[in-house]
Amino acid sequence: MSILLVGCGYWGNNWAKTLAKLDLLEGICDPRPTIQAELRQRYPDVRLWDDLPTALSETQAHAVVLATPVPIHYEMARQCLESGRSVLVEKPLTMDPAESLSLVALAEENQLTLAVGHLLLYQPALVALKRMMAAGELGEILGIQSTRINLGKVRNEENVWWSLAPHDLSIVSMLLDEPLSVQQAHPTHWLKRPQLSDAVTVNLVSASGVPVNIHVNWLSPVKRHETMVIGSQKIAIFEDTEPTDRKLKLLDYNLKWDDQIVSSLQGGQTTFVAYPPADDDLLTLQAKAFYKSTRDKGCFIPNNGRNGLQVVQLLSQVQAIIDQSSSPSVSFTVRN
Repeated sequence: MSILLVGCGYWGNNWAKTLAKLDLLEGICDPRPTIQAELRQRYPDVRLWDDLPTALSETQAHAVVLATPVPIHYEMARQCLESGRSVLVEKPLTMDPAESLSLVALAEENQLTLAVGHLLLYQPALVALKRMMAAGELGEILGIQSTRINLGKVRNEENVWWSLAPHDLSIVSMLLDEPLSVQQAHPTHWLKRPQLSDAVTVNLVSASGVPVNIHVNWLSPVKRHETMVIGSQKIAIFEDTEPTDRKLKLLDYNLKWDDQIVSSLQGGQTTFVAYPPADDDLLTLQAKAFYKSTRDKGCFIPNNGRNGLQVVQLLSQVQAIIDQSSSPSVSFTVRN
């Protein structure tokens, strides 16, 4: 059992190294002659193709990893699934919720794995956080706040919402494991590019009523990749920029009420949470999980097609609000 890699650019090259290390790389499909020349030297025993239909007709691979530009995700993933192969698509799954839904339905109909490259769902600290939530260690979940800010790469082909928010949406979807809906979205255009927001703040709510706030910003001099889960007993904070032993911490607090009025709020002790370390880097963990899911039918993976579908749906809902925005200072509300 082996895997075909489609697309070998910056991230695809990481996939090639990982699959080769795991002895799962059966072939690579990439139309660029310069890339193929490099691949021949690097992987002399790996078959190369320059178009997907030919690769699918000739390869012995049972699964495919797509590391291609987002606009062609749907068509390529559809071809892979129709050929009877499971597929992992780099994030986001597609640009269109209807296309994502079609891929999910096609995979489920043919009992194939459809996965999306939401790498952080394999972060051991987040896995530990989800277990703590499920065990009731935080008490009742009152809300989630996710912040992803840094002075990062400012893109010209997509806005900050599509560039950064898929990480946070996939994390929140995994932690709550229930549908989310958009309530409000507020875009900001500091660089005065009307179609390319530089910061976006979004309020969502889960099906059970848990409020969620997500803020992304690629023009912040302060770097934070933080997910905070507020419970009725404790607050958990995951900060991905911290070292492994400091990524996840718990804050005790004491909230006192007096006849439906908050009389006091006192913070307690902060402790760092110990959790089992990962045996491999996150991409290797994801590759192993994808391979296992294609081999063992019914094997659950957190970055499944349903998770990817919800991310695309939420990305698109917020984008619709951004598109309506005639001024960066206007906030629109989705009314159900």
